[in-house]
Amino acid sequence: MNRKGLLIAFGSFILFTTLFQFSSPNLADGDTFFYIRQAWRHRTENLLDESFPWFQFSIIKDLSVSLWYGFFILLIPFTLFPDLIFGAKIAGVLFAAATLFIYFFVAQRHKLRAPFLWTALFFFSAPNILFRFLMVRMQLVSLGLCVLLYSFLIRGSFWPILFATAGIVWIHANFAWVPFLLAGVVSLTKFFSEKRIDWQSPLAVLTGFLGGWLLRPGPISAAKLFFVQIIQQSLVKQAGAPILFGTENFPLSLQTLLRNFSPLLLLWMAAMVFLGWFLVKKFSINSKEEKNILWSSLILSTAFFVLTMFVARRAYDFWAAFGIILAAAVSTYLVKALPQAKQKNLNLFAVIFVAVILAVAIPVSASKTKVSLEKRGYKPNQLRETASWLEENSHKGDLVFNPYWPRTSQLFFWNQKNYYLNGLDPIFAYTYSPNLYWKTHYFIEDLVNEKICGAPACTQSMLEDTYEVLKNEFG
Repeated sequence: MNRKGLLIAFGSFILFTTLFQFSSPNLADGDTFFYIRQAWRHRTENLLDESFPWFQFSIIKDLSVSLWYGFFILLIPFTLFPDLIFGAKIAGVLFAAATLFIYFFVAQRHKLRAPFLWTALFFFSAPNILFRFLMVRMQLVSLGLCVLLYSFLIRGSFWPILFATAGIVWIHANFAWVPFLLAGVVSLTKFFSEKRIDWQSPLAVLTGFLGGWLLRPGPISAAKLFFVQIIQQSLVKQAGAPILFGTENFPLSLQTLLRNFSPLLLLWMAAMVFLGWFLVKKFSINSKEEKNILWSSLILSTAFFVLTMFVARRAYDFWAAFGIILAAAVSTYLVKALPQAKQKNLNLFAVIFVAVILAVAIPVSASKTKVSLEKRGYKPNQLRETASWLEENSHKGDLVFNPYWPRTSQLFFWNQKNYYLNGLDPIFAYTYSPNLYWKTHYFIEDLVNEKICGAPACTQSMLEDTYEVLKNEFG
């Protein structure tokens, strides 16, 4: 496609994302308040200083580091708007459009038929996916870079792989493991299809990982925080501790899968059935690249589906991304490899089938996303009055006892004069002190009376005076 065509495609994605992002004044994600304010702090105070005393009872304060440093830097231009919420929404439009454009570019690069159609299907594949596209979060940027890295691993040289990996790790260290998964799967498929061991790609990924990690402030502390949020959180979840994690950290229920993801699930399963039929009939394709895309997208989409259903639902956007690549590859590469007599009918069937999927997915995803944005979205001025009152009626550094951690981002956005208990993720508070975490837990669950304890279940001997705990332990 020529430059004009690429510009038209990017303009279309800008239009898509603008219409949905500004369909409501609300923000899709509460943590956006934290991200845009931190970016503003980096611009106005110190670009390299990651110390963060605002979360007093969090491992983040002790380590003085975050896993999202690169994302803060990306957000800095959007803090130049007088209204930071408006700036965050503009950032959301551009990040979402860029991710869609990367997906479109990858589909075109590997000669998948109708790349715009598959990109639109990705955007509308499920209400949850569309809602994720409206979140001003690192995951969206990481997703786009991971799809681009996947394309370079299929066909690309050392340097593009290195820079894509470094970008993923530098922007959002939580997903530092994904490039290794992508490189491992693609290298495995190349080994079977090309009968060779690809050492260059894994080496480029490793080099990019080290570069992205070392280019951020406090890389050692960042590694410790990565261990807490990824490894330790998984261990705590597996142990069954009743920690109040965000819903994205829990598996997707079968009910939600069938209610919201049925079009995507049907498309993905149909692609696998057709691939199975193709193999049973002993048809074949000659292109090694096409084989690598088919098998690697099958393995990756299956892996991310398993993670979605049994580990954490935050993986469903990766399942959708690679599941649709599989469907596009099947309808492109396998159909053209069939005998001429079968191609016409199967081409027609594929077009009708995908059109029906898209016709169902668009209105369902659009309507449910609009409702979610109104009901579950965060109002721009929510907690502004509360935060302003606290700022006017306290001293600098006074601690606000806010046990419900999801609200900390909004309080911090409006008021940096005060300090707070914890924010972003409860595992940071739990790691800092399990005893103090459980004492705040009872406030969240509205189970507090004159006595409290620092354990998931209290015995008489463990009870302490609630007022004394608030005064002496939380200050």
